[in-house]
Amino acid sequence: MKKLLSISVLFIFIISCTEEVDIELDSTYTRLVVYGEITTDTAVHRVELKKSADYFFNQPAERVSNAFVELSYGDKSLRLVENPNFPGIYETPSNFYGIVGETYNLSINGVDIDEDGQSEEYTASSYLPAVNDIDSITLKYTSNSFFSGWEIQVWTYDPPDIRNYYAFKSIVNNKLVSDTLTEIVIQNDDLFNGNYTFGITSQFLDDAKDGEKATKGDTVTFEANGITEEYFNFLFEAQSESFGQNPLFSGPPANISSNISNGALGFFTAYSVSRSSAIVPDPAIFVDNK
Repeated sequence: MKKLLSISVLFIFIISCTEEVDIELDSTYTRLVVYGEITTDTAVHRVELKKSADYFFNQPAERVSNAFVELSYGDKSLRLVENPNFPGIYETPSNFYGIVGETYNLSINGVDIDEDGQSEEYTASSYLPAVNDIDSITLKYTSNSFFSGWEIQVWTYDPPDIRNYYAFKSIVNNKLVSDTLTEIVIQNDDLFNGNYTFGITSQFLDDAKDGEKATKGDTVTFEANGITEEYFNFLFEAQSESFGQNPLFSGPPANISSNISNGALGFFTAYSVSRSSAIVPDPAIFVDNK
């Protein structure tokens, strides 16, 4: 009884010894944040410019206006025009498209991010790799104690000889489901280099997630992007930081890698696009998975 009483008193003492601790995170210097994409789609392509902000800054990051943003490739150059309705967004004409095998160079001038009265220049470049056409996709419904939804199975050929890097996205009824960097599935071809995939499962549509649920008659589109190793690493690092890491086995936290010069953050990438679509069948035909 005395032991039980002693343990109880000790437990009360421990839980009552709490102290409020204020953690002060030092501010760092402001840097330019860039994100831009060039793809093989014929469409408006955008480069977004913002300023970095402190971790606990509870306001939207400040956009950077009135910059001179230029794209060059081969013997051509193109100035991107700032969208009058969305400051900090610089756009190509709507008939622009990227060419496989071309290297695209981004130049940003006329900005003074550190506010020292001197204009700064930032550059980046990205090669645009190829991606094979997708022959077709099939949809398989799965329902078990862990997952209920559609598997997207892809039928395509991966070229041999070189190591390829891919980003996979899904679209339901023309609405992009993989609309954040953390939802993009990335993959190299180590497991299927030079082979036909024969319906390999490449993405899932989860019934339990808003925006992912697909029902009979919906159109599901699978998109494969041929990306560079550099962009693959950027996405991997961004997803690792977003999902968190095991503190016992991971290294110390660090900034995500960037291909923007002059100490800027973010990434500029060029990639190819291949798509294939299928109509969602009746889930009832997949009774064996229930």
